[in-house]
Amino acid sequence: MQGADAARRWGQAMAVRLLLIAAVAPAGAQFPADPPAAPGPLSRVRPLERPGQAVSSPLLRARQTAAALGLQPVIEPALAEVDFGAWRGQSPEAVLQGDPAGFARWHADPAQAPHGGESFAAMSARVIDWLARIAGQAGTLVAVSHPGPMQAALLHVLGAGTAEAGRIGVGSLSRLQLSHDGRRWSVVLPAGA
Repeated sequence: MQGADAARRWGQAMAVRLLLIAAVAPAGAQFPADPPAAPGPLSRVRPLERPGQAVSSPLLRARQTAAALGLQPVIEPALAEVDFGAWRGQSPEAVLQGDPAGFARWHADPAQAPHGGESFAAMSARVIDWLARIAGQAGTLVAVSHPGPMQAALLHVLGAGTAEAGRIGVGSLSRLQLSHDGRRWSVVLPAGA
């Protein structure tokens, strides 16, 4: 890491630019298991001009989105959506009707996983660990993921708690650009036209 040390001494910290892209959502509102991306929106995805290095969630819709973007990603398990356990494949309405107390606990507390899967807090921890692993890299990395991991990354960078996740909307193909300058992560807002 001599090059990185020298760059820091001269005030030219190595930087990684991370572009997180939300996978095309599956058709229908449900707690996803591993359904494919909705075909209509997926057919409208255009390849990135200069994709560079890429990683993707192992879930099918993320891999399909990555392919549509012209990426050849390495699979990164940390980018998978939260595991919804027994709720997989059910609509929020069905879960609310069948397990109203569990749904309320899950919605109120990010550390809860009444469905027997993964809590938002646990998923956030794996995303934060991944961000720490890639922080020392240089260059641009494109990562195809899902709403939960993108919310977790943004909350971490802003120093906000996981309870604030519901205040961040992430739709199909939403993009979040982050940068790490060798000391900390920052949000990079795109320039307007």
